[in-house]
Amino acid sequence: MKKIKIIQLFEAYGDIYQPYIPPVMESLKKKDDFDMQIDVFKEHAKADDVNVIPGYYKRKIKEKALSLSNKGAVKLNYIENKYLKNKVDIVHLQHSYLHKKVKRLLAIPKAQRPKIVITLRGADTYMKPWIDKNWVNFYETYGQYVDAFITMSEHQKNYMQKWGIPLDKIHVIPISYGNAFKTSERLPNTESIQLISAFRMCWEKNIEGNLRVVKLLKDKGLRVNYSIYGNGPDAYQVPYLIDKYQLSEAVQYYGSIENKALKQKLNEADFYVQLSHSESLGMSIIEAQTYGLPAIVSDSDGLPEVVIHNKTGYCVKPYAIEKAADYIETLWNDSDLYRSFSSAAVKHSQVTFSIQNEVEKLSHLYQSLMSK
Repeated sequence: MKKIKIIQLFEAYGDIYQPYIPPVMESLKKKDDFDMQIDVFKEHAKADDVNVIPGYYKRKIKEKALSLSNKGAVKLNYIENKYLKNKVDIVHLQHSYLHKKVKRLLAIPKAQRPKIVITLRGADTYMKPWIDKNWVNFYETYGQYVDAFITMSEHQKNYMQKWGIPLDKIHVIPISYGNAFKTSERLPNTESIQLISAFRMCWEKNIEGNLRVVKLLKDKGLRVNYSIYGNGPDAYQVPYLIDKYQLSEAVQYYGSIENKALKQKLNEADFYVQLSHSESLGMSIIEAQTYGLPAIVSDSDGLPEVVIHNKTGYCVKPYAIEKAADYIETLWNDSDLYRSFSSAAVKHSQVTFSIQNEVEKLSHLYQSLMSK
């Protein structure tokens, strides 16, 4: 049986970028029916077995030489020519903004070019098209020719209709938390409520909402400690709001943290908190649940698909800080109820968001595209 030749196209690749991706790629490589290669524009020291695409100027020289030898042919860039020449079956863009690098392939009849698959992150769906006309133009001009879009959640899939993408082109394949591991249900700390969050510091994450929940708990006379991890353009909000709400004794902001260290911190916490205004899925929330942490999150976008309300955690409106605080207090004070939430969180995340599930769904998508 002929193997399906697949290119996974990244801007950069390695442990420093989304550590849950390499295990998925390694699992796909082991599939007997795939001949898979990882192409990157930027090399990373920790990345092995990847092909580094030549730099900009080297590509331009090769493109110029090719155009002179193929006058009158459709002008393709270096990687477009390379994928056609090598008879690649599928090009999967793991960084969606790389669509500019392969969009000329979409003008070629489908039977004569690789299938194009694009994974969309939350910002590609909920944010960028509202402020960047280039994204709207891409969806309007090329969306019908892209063979498959991948979203993280059903909500994200349905939202893509706003930009004119047909539902039958969109496939929901949630990200996975990593390799399976053994863990058990938890009980809350008895001395104080231990809260944790880890996300990119930007307005969508509702930094103030999270901190106001902590203030409410503190004002109730409860002992609370909140650890925040992450960096980003709005990181300045954190120390300002800690000072504004007089939370210096209850809140510690640590900035960026490696995933391995974060997992250790999750083991020490009682609850994961994230009242985001927008979230396609939420990798840190999935990870927290795999360690048995009940999650208190907003009901925005895809989050209700990660946290099962009243079973693995609670989903509230982004501004419903009183309700969020009450849920935390209730669970912390009821060890039996907390234990049941913890057990359900482990089972839900470990089963629903496993590498095996993601690889199976990706494999099915690739094979179905080649049968069309």
